Amino acid sequence: MSGDTDSTADAVTPTPARFRLGPWEVKPETGELSDGETTTTLEPKLMALLSLLVSRSGSVLSREQIEQALWPNAVVGEDTVARAVSRLRRSLGDSARSPRFIETLSKRGYRLIASVERLATTQRQSAVTVMSAGKGPWRLLATALLALVVVAGAWLALHPPDSSESDPSLDALAAQVARADDLYMRFTRADNEAAIGLYERVLAEQPENTSAQAGLANSLVQRVVRWPRSTDAEGVTTLTEALDRGLTSRPEAKAVLARASAMAERAVQLAPRDPDALKALAFTYAAQGDLDRAAVMYNDVIALDADAWAAMVNLGEIYSMRGDKSAAVGLFERAFEAMERAYDYEPQRVGAWQVPFGVMIGQMHEELSHSADAELWYRRVLALVPYEPEATVRLARLLAASGQSDEAGSLCQALIARIGDARDCPR
Repeated sequence: MSGDTDSTADAVTPTPARFRLGPWEVKPETGELSDGETTTTLEPKLMALLSLLVSRSGSVLSREQIEQALWPNAVVGEDTVARAVSRLRRSLGDSARSPRFIETLSKRGYRLIASVERLATTQRQSAVTVMSAGKGPWRLLATALLALVVVAGAWLALHPPDSSESDPSLDALAAQVARADDLYMRFTRADNEAAIGLYERVLAEQPENTSAQAGLANSLVQRVVRWPRSTDAEGVTTLTEALDRGLTSRPEAKAVLARASAMAERAVQLAPRDPDALKALAFTYAAQGDLDRAAVMYNDVIALDADAWAAMVNLGEIYSMRGDKSAAVGLFERAFEAMERAYDYEPQRVGAWQVPFGVMIGQMHEELSHSADAELWYRRVLALVPYEPEATVRLARLLAASGQSDEAGSLCQALIARIGDARDCPR
């Protein structure tokens, strides 16, 4: 089978009314996934995505093709498709690292790699069997009916029931959530407030939108941690600092965190296996000082999604607050590896974090007197971003301290030549 998105663009297979995908029995009409023990209900857009992939089983669908099919009349963010695929993978128990169902092809798109078993619908089978048993007009009618079913199935696969052609408001709301998610990840006060406004706008139209509930909960916590209405909070960027300064225990902060918890709890009630909802709830618990409960929930998130790097970061911070630096750095290293795997399909989210995070891991190894590990991490950062100033300076210091003054000097000279400044760099 070809992996060329152009040559396979018209290779549509009708999506069956019910089908089996690995251990999952899938009912597109209700959005249900069942493995015999648990039943999960997918959001309409995720079921539409799964149906689309099934209709092109084995063929590569580009991001643009998926956007056109699922969001034809909406402007969506660059990561919208990637996030939808990521959430669908989580629901299926799949992994981008070792895919069993959905494969990512770098810079090309996605394809379904699992076999699809069509499950017969008793009523339809009986009708066709009775008609086919006859002769003459009945046989012609049965043939026409089967052709109609095939055509209708193919059309529905490319025009899911919840597409903007049937309900433009759903696509507009999904686009607003995606935009709010992008704003949230910029971590500025203005962007965070804009994200809050968009999440609230979505929830006014669709109160049980779990993505907006989780996003609003996260943004409210960030408002308390990073940008409380007080002058003594300037420079706070981490939950550790906010807790140390007592910022989350003030009456106004408690009120905001109570709202965030209620929002996240509702999201978890509606989607108990959604890692994003669980992570948001864990974040609210941590902000309220309930670190034990937060840690348990972050571990639940990681169990559901082995690439949940944000949950690993937050859990590592909890270990650090408890004084277990070794456990913290181990989780941070796992998070960095997950970021590496996620970069292809979440470049905007990962890009802002990865390099400073790698430098921080190197710093932690220095604090633990693991000089060799610190050196490796600084070199790893520089392999990603040559001449990154902090990694270059810190690596040069380590090299100078270990007697490798020539390489340290070369690093500093190269940094000066490139950016014109290398303060604190040993020369």
